[in-house]
Amino acid sequence: MNKLCIIQPFLPDYRREVFFGMAQHCPVDLVISPIPSSEGFGSEILPNNSRIRFVTVPTLKPLGEKVGIIQWGVGKYVRRERPDAIFTFANPRYFSFWTTLIWGKLLGIPTYVHGHGLFKKHRISFAYRIMMKALLRLVTSYICYAPIVRQSFIDYGFSDRKLTVAHNSVINPYPLIPSEKTGDELGVLFVGRLRQGSELELLIRVLDRIRQSDRIPVTLQVIGNGTEESLLHNLAKTRPWIVQHGQIYDPAQIQQISRNCFVGCYPGNAGLSVIHMMSLSLPVVTHDDLSSHQGPEPSFIRNGVSGILYDHKNREESLYQAIKSLALDPGKRARMQRASFEEYQSLVNPPLWERFWSILGDGGERAQIPPSPAACLDGD
Repeated sequence: MNKLCIIQPFLPDYRREVFFGMAQHCPVDLVISPIPSSEGFGSEILPNNSRIRFVTVPTLKPLGEKVGIIQWGVGKYVRRERPDAIFTFANPRYFSFWTTLIWGKLLGIPTYVHGHGLFKKHRISFAYRIMMKALLRLVTSYICYAPIVRQSFIDYGFSDRKLTVAHNSVINPYPLIPSEKTGDELGVLFVGRLRQGSELELLIRVLDRIRQSDRIPVTLQVIGNGTEESLLHNLAKTRPWIVQHGQIYDPAQIQQISRNCFVGCYPGNAGLSVIHMMSLSLPVVTHDDLSSHQGPEPSFIRNGVSGILYDHKNREESLYQAIKSLALDPGKRARMQRASFEEYQSLVNPPLWERFWSILGDGGERAQIPPSPAACLDGD
């Protein structure tokens, strides 16, 4: 392959190393729009890489946020450059997504789509079913974020012929191995964007209860920024045990903060932060309504083994019992810390870019899907 075109809405920090890794195999044209400001996705400065050419295009929203979004110039790029393959994000709300698929089909360019699929859908309409059938006809392969995404297609009756899986993950260059945990940690770590749906208020209420009723002096370490940063700041004014670190990009600094923590908790709709907390030997606590999460990554948690999926229908009591059980049981805590780190290792070996390349290199033919331990074990 002489040139791979990667199309993304923008370039978040957690995807940079993935695309750098793919560029080890062949030169890459990375087509992106400027990163949204104040969204907590990372730096707006494009990195240097001799094997990646950045093509920046504007994103237009003539009909608003719901439909008809256009990355202006993507179709023109495909027609002009005619890359050997296209790797693009799957967002059917983008009009330019569909024009990319159509041009790929017309020009005979293998086109790979990477997305969440239908795992968030409780039901799909007839029109949506027709749309997804058209999508699967146009693509060479639909690369699913996780086995749960692939299964969502099958559950709705779609063929698995073009479905492949690359476990969505991010490599932490500064992990913390279980043997470095002392057993005396009292912190709860939250890593992620402070946005609607993060449920930090719920977590703070639960930790208030643990501190007051159970006399366990837990602390909350919060890493991240976003639209609800001011809300957290107001809650922390009367709670000195809440430590706001803001957005931190240095993984070594995050590792140091995590050394004071015995558990990672994203009480709301979690995504990749689950993987980051696993890499720090922290059992992860989040809710059990997997279809409503920001991403499918919570499905990698082995409930009761590498983390706890609390009951979303009884949120406060269930979350309270989950964190309290880990705080009071050193043996359970240590076992789950080891299992969490083992889960992380299974997700990043091989790394995500190699998983992608194995699919692109096979021409989209269905590769063997490496089983995740989460799919094999149920710790209940």
